[in-house]
Amino acid sequence: MTDFKIIILTAKHEFRAFQENGLKIFVLFFILILLGVWGSNYAQLHTASVKNNQAKHSIDREWKEQNRNNHSAAHWGTFLFKPVNYLSLLESGTGIYSENYYRVEAHKRPQLHSYRLPDLQAFMRRPDLNTAFFFQWLMPLFTIGLGFSSISSEREKGFLKLLSVQGASLGHLVTGKFIALYLAVLLFTVPPFLVIFGGLLFENEPLNHLIRALCWIGLYVVYFFLISGVVLLISAFSRSSWSSLMTSITVWILCVLLIPKFSSSAADGQYPLPSYHEFEHQIKTGFDKGLGNDGPYTERSEIYLKKHLNRFHADSISQLPEKIRFALDLIQAEAYENKVSRFYSKKVETKFEQQQYFMENMSVINPFLAVRQLSMAFAGTDVSHHIDFFNKAESYRNNIMDRLNKRELELAISEKTKLSNKDFYSSLPDFKYEYPSVGSVIRNHITAVLSLLFWTAALVFSFTFIIKRNYLTYEG
Repeated sequence: MTDFKIIILTAKHEFRAFQENGLKIFVLFFILILLGVWGSNYAQLHTASVKNNQAKHSIDREWKEQNRNNHSAAHWGTFLFKPVNYLSLLESGTGIYSENYYRVEAHKRPQLHSYRLPDLQAFMRRPDLNTAFFFQWLMPLFTIGLGFSSISSEREKGFLKLLSVQGASLGHLVTGKFIALYLAVLLFTVPPFLVIFGGLLFENEPLNHLIRALCWIGLYVVYFFLISGVVLLISAFSRSSWSSLMTSITVWILCVLLIPKFSSSAADGQYPLPSYHEFEHQIKTGFDKGLGNDGPYTERSEIYLKKHLNRFHADSISQLPEKIRFALDLIQAEAYENKVSRFYSKKVETKFEQQQYFMENMSVINPFLAVRQLSMAFAGTDVSHHIDFFNKAESYRNNIMDRLNKRELELAISEKTKLSNKDFYSSLPDFKYEYPSVGSVIRNHITAVLSLLFWTAALVFSFTFIIKRNYLTYEG
């Protein structure tokens, strides 16, 4: 009998044992619960999507059809909406802590960490009930229940010793059992994968999102491979099924509960964020007193106005018409506010990035963290995507305010303009947010990707080593 046939027979025997222990019932129960949760979340997300679109169309129409004067319109402002992402059905991530809209208003800017993100890693401690929760937290327990005694029970029954006496290969046994365990785990997940991907196709999600979904599914295929291998490896080195079970549960507690909690607390402690009031004070002080050698507000305003004296045939600032002076001051003040806001926001973003980098470095120790980070990244619900939406919305806001201020200057020069108020607001570009490409996601989380590759290689090497060296004790 060939090696391949022996492995297949071993796998069939092990899989049949799983079935006799009620595998089908557990699989059916798990899938029904998971799809029930997914369906409930889908209904809520669909309702949110409808309300989001209605609010967007209503506010956009009000903004474009208004007839307010230029300055009033700038202070009245509008809202920018982040499109509802059906990938968040897979992993909610920061979605339950961050807003999906951005307020556009003159002289006021929403701040990145005022968007209900006081603790960026809080979601590491209190997972939301979604697809990722079942795969990340519960599937390891199902895998432990299936495989904790796969090899240890054979040792207890003396079967490993019988193998050595008969000259049979330990590699046949280990490989066959791993195939059976991995296939049993995939039974829990393949049907949900198909339903989820079909749902995204039904919602006509863009190609970028479908590629993200495939990457997300591939991530968990690797995750389940690691779980199955670790459970089987623990069973191989345990002297009894009881010690195998206890060791596996201990590893689960460390990797899924304790290390993530410790890592998130350490990241928050090592790279603390400024309070909202402290940040607002920095912005106000930076604008009033200036950054570096820029000088205070009055000096900057005077220098800027003097640059435009020749344009308006004036010898001094006092000779400038009041409306023109006001419009010019609006332009320079807005530009400097943007500079100050960007300067301090970048510091906050750096803190976020340092926290992220810390968590990804910890994923080298604990692959669960790598899976957690990549799961949110592919679903578009991690901190990086929140920052990306905020920055793109802020860029749009600054562009709109710049256009309004320049039009204020045009009106100050001449009341006769080419466009009426309504036509001008209608001509302003719409805000359309697009998620970053999958390639940029992988580049931003390259440490997590390398961590999973490392742990996969380490697992394969471990099994290869014990099989070649026959590095197992045959008696309990």
